[in-house]
Amino acid sequence: MKRFNNKLLFILLATSVNSQAGVFGSYDDEGMAFRSSLNATMPTSFAATLDKKMDSKDAILYHLEKARVLQVNQQYEESSQLYKKAFELLDKQNNRAKVSASRLGFKALSMLSNDSIVPYDVPPYEQVLAHISQAKNYIYLKDAEAAGVEMRIAQRIQREIEINHEKELEKKSEKEKAKQENAQAMNNLDEAFSGLDPIAGRIKNTYQNAYAFYMAANLWEALGEYNDALVDYKKAYELQADSNIAKDVQRLDRMVAKSKDTVPVVVFIEQGIVPKKIENKLVIPVPNGIVNIAFATYEPSTYTVPQSLRVRLGEREAQQSFVLNDIGALAVKELKERTTGTVSSQIIRATTKFVAQQQLGQHLGALGQLAGNLMNVATERADLRTWSTLPSNTQIARFEVKPGSHNLQISGNGAMSDTIKVDASPNQTVFVYVNDVNNKISTSVSAINH
Repeated sequence: MKRFNNKLLFILLATSVNSQAGVFGSYDDEGMAFRSSLNATMPTSFAATLDKKMDSKDAILYHLEKARVLQVNQQYEESSQLYKKAFELLDKQNNRAKVSASRLGFKALSMLSNDSIVPYDVPPYEQVLAHISQAKNYIYLKDAEAAGVEMRIAQRIQREIEINHEKELEKKSEKEKAKQENAQAMNNLDEAFSGLDPIAGRIKNTYQNAYAFYMAANLWEALGEYNDALVDYKKAYELQADSNIAKDVQRLDRMVAKSKDTVPVVVFIEQGIVPKKIENKLVIPVPNGIVNIAFATYEPSTYTVPQSLRVRLGEREAQQSFVLNDIGALAVKELKERTTGTVSSQIIRATTKFVAQQQLGQHLGALGQLAGNLMNVATERADLRTWSTLPSNTQIARFEVKPGSHNLQISGNGAMSDTIKVDASPNQTVFVYVNDVNNKISTSVSAINH
């Protein structure tokens, strides 16, 4: 036992030193650099630093971030290649044995440090959004078949999330028991998240995405797969009961064949950036003392309230956009649910480090106690990793135009796009992709033949 304790003390001291050297960085600086690169040129120095991290334990996250930046900056081919690589890495991660020596090693070390040391685990809702984003790349690369594959993968993941959610409900009694055992911690946690409750309350659930269903429905309709389109329009309406989606459902219900007199124009808008993650700490009483637990939350002031954009067709306003999915609210709600579910393991980790600190004091006296304090301060940090370049919300505008050349312009929030030239041909669906981020509105146009 003494030999084990000595080994444990050695690990703790080494962990403390490594933490001071930045092993457990907060991801804050990197996230800010990614966010500022949306609709702008990525700084050369940051790009060079990023390339060195594409093979790190968080490689999936870095690929997703860079792919998203490239897509917003209209580099669709380069973005699609990075998403492909991210999916390959994700498949390897998902197919790896759930219990592996390396994973156990990371988990064990995380009990003495923090969750940042474990390779980034992409939340299911981020996986859905990644495949939607890749589908958009393919739409603008005029590969409708590949776009359809990505849409179906996104829907499969959504179904898996829903099934897992149902299983979690069955385990609700076990979770309630855990909450009772840590009642004080849960009350403190609820209070810490209370400022985010109005944001989280803006969406129904974290396991279904109206944007995924609506975007898929438009793609199926463009490809003439009307039954699939109708099903997905209805699913989108269930999640976002907007009158415009209801009109789409009614239109598909009546549709026998696509009219050749008009051409559909579908404007997909991605607005803002998801809220910024920050660290919060709670003081939890334990036998013989108190411990601190650090957890991630979001800064409410960085949440972007959805603002409709105006779509002008020539000299008239064609439509105002409407919100399909509030991704910022989704991220907040998902994090709150996940943090609430893992508070028990966080308390166990903090208690483990507290006991180790006491052992350091017993073995090495005042110096050991100081080393233990330093170790706890250095390593008890929240995991702030997240796909930081996701949009805050997604919106849609859909209307019909006569075949021919048209000028479109998108405006709102004090910004305005350049004039967009749309050449609408019979038997086409025109897709306009809009990014409203960092005080700039950028656009791209593509079309799919029926």
